[in-house]
Amino acid sequence: MRQLQLFFFFMSISLLTSAQDSSITPDYLFPIEPGKQNYFAGSMGELRTTHFHGGLDIKTRGVEGLPVYAAEDGYIIRMRVSPFGYGRGLYMMHPNGHWTVYGHLQRFAPELEEYIVKKQYEKESFEINLENLPSNLFVIKKGDIIGYSGNTGSSAGPHLHFEIRDQEERPLNPVDFGFSEVMDNIPPTVRSVRLRPLEIYSRVEGEFSTALKTVTGKPGYYQASSFNALGKVGIEIDTYDRADGTYNKYGINKIQVYENDKMIYEHIINRIPFDESANINTFTDYKAFLDTKRRYQRLYKFDSNHLPIYPDSSLTGFIEIDPNERKNIRIELWDSFDNHTVTKFSIRGNNPAPRASKKFDSISIEENIMKVALPAEKGKPLQLHFPLWNQSVQPAYHKGNINYYLWDLRDGLPFMCSVDSTKLDTHLKYQVPHNTSLKYFGKNLNIEFRERSLFDTLYLTVQEQQNLLKINDYYTPLHASASIEYEVNDSSLVSKKNFVFRIDQKGKTHFVGGKWKGNTISFRTSKLGKFTLMPETIPPKIIPLKKWKSNQLRFKIEDEDSGVATYKATLNGEFILLEYDAKKDYIQTRLLDDKKALKGKFHMVITDHAGNSSVYSKTY
Repeated sequence: MRQLQLFFFFMSISLLTSAQDSSITPDYLFPIEPGKQNYFAGSMGELRTTHFHGGLDIKTRGVEGLPVYAAEDGYIIRMRVSPFGYGRGLYMMHPNGHWTVYGHLQRFAPELEEYIVKKQYEKESFEINLENLPSNLFVIKKGDIIGYSGNTGSSAGPHLHFEIRDQEERPLNPVDFGFSEVMDNIPPTVRSVRLRPLEIYSRVEGEFSTALKTVTGKPGYYQASSFNALGKVGIEIDTYDRADGTYNKYGINKIQVYENDKMIYEHIINRIPFDESANINTFTDYKAFLDTKRRYQRLYKFDSNHLPIYPDSSLTGFIEIDPNERKNIRIELWDSFDNHTVTKFSIRGNNPAPRASKKFDSISIEENIMKVALPAEKGKPLQLHFPLWNQSVQPAYHKGNINYYLWDLRDGLPFMCSVDSTKLDTHLKYQVPHNTSLKYFGKNLNIEFRERSLFDTLYLTVQEQQNLLKINDYYTPLHASASIEYEVNDSSLVSKKNFVFRIDQKGKTHFVGGKWKGNTISFRTSKLGKFTLMPETIPPKIIPLKKWKSNQLRFKIEDEDSGVATYKATLNGEFILLEYDAKKDYIQTRLLDDKKALKGKFHMVITDHAGNSSVYSKTY
């Protein structure tokens, strides 16, 4: 009888899946303690370091091991285990073509757990990704326990990551499906607004620089003081949401901007394809995030931003300010629960004298504009030096005894600029377009950019000093890695033991790697900035820990320089599974038969990314 029931259930799943009727609105079950009040640790579309958050992070009261329930009838289509990402993750397919995803699980339900461990032994690998599983392998009913909540993968604490995806695997906002377990009656919070000049002749508070105004008010309504500006400008906002009973900060799903009561901009974050999620670095100000850890959302369409979040592409958010003009700005924000906040301020068409500042960068590049700041006589022109000509540029404005000069790099890349006897090398080498594969050939340096390496046009700068290579700076985001070949002229640095390290703004080094061929080292990097060569010869540390189970070994493994790359072990010469938690520097054995004793010769090898290995051997 049980087999007959499964047969008819499987047939209904197959028929409905093939139809994929997206008009069905499922009554999804909340996957953690359904029917009880709960809280989110993270919301759909929330702004993360490198991406938009693609689902809900559901709190589990700070503990692991809570039952995770299937949100709807369906079957397991994918299982994945990794020390990173979602850790232990399950993917379900449902009759209407939707997917649900359950991440950071401590363990799967017994039948699923037994299956995945068997496959790990077959592949002799802890990391495993089983896709397109047969629809009759694990048929699941709504409310079945499919796993237990945990903290595996790239998780900062115990919780369940939960997603609902459409037929194209684009994440949907689970809140839209009417879960009553979470309450939110708090309107979005706004901390500040900024105004940015967008063209070479634009000014904000008298200069070519972004100005910030803090707001007054409370969730629901805020005001900011007026900006002074001329030309084409764009608004940026620092905002977040809260919910009842928690101090977590969430994302804002919908924002509209009105200029004198006419809507000029709108975005709605309700579904973002995973391959576009990294465009958060064009949607927000990447440099400001690195400096302040705050995400300023651009309320205008950045030219290289192709996110599918704009219902009307004609609403660009650009604002043109003429002299003596006043424009009243209203920003309206909604969270996932339709709580609403309004923020108001005005922009006046004035160009006041900018305030003097003791801090300034001699040369900086903002989008296409090079800004040069030099002490000089008021009105003194700047000379730009090109390979075949020189160009004189008048000061755009001055602050105290500092003249500020602006140059559009689309009109040419000067190699030097000067005022009187003061000379500055720009280090500009090439204009690299985005969405194009290109290889730059320099004197000692070749850089290959892939089609998706860049978010926007890159004005490539290169500086070389003793054991220091600087390619643009820390503030240049990459969408995908770039390949670099660097010819090292200092023979004392040419060594198989030396590797490339990136130096961050705080002076901390981060292992990049590299392979030598003669005196040239090749490496790939997902970040630009400062690079240096350093030895990495220290093998990982292996520290045995006290047993929790008689047939399981536990270890602390540490490698501070290059990090753990591979981990392998045998018991009496045969593969034994190692379960690795990268964030805790922790590894443990797991037998295929959990009731079997662990006896015999155990041999484990841990290797770091520089190729250094440590061995632990013992007979039990």
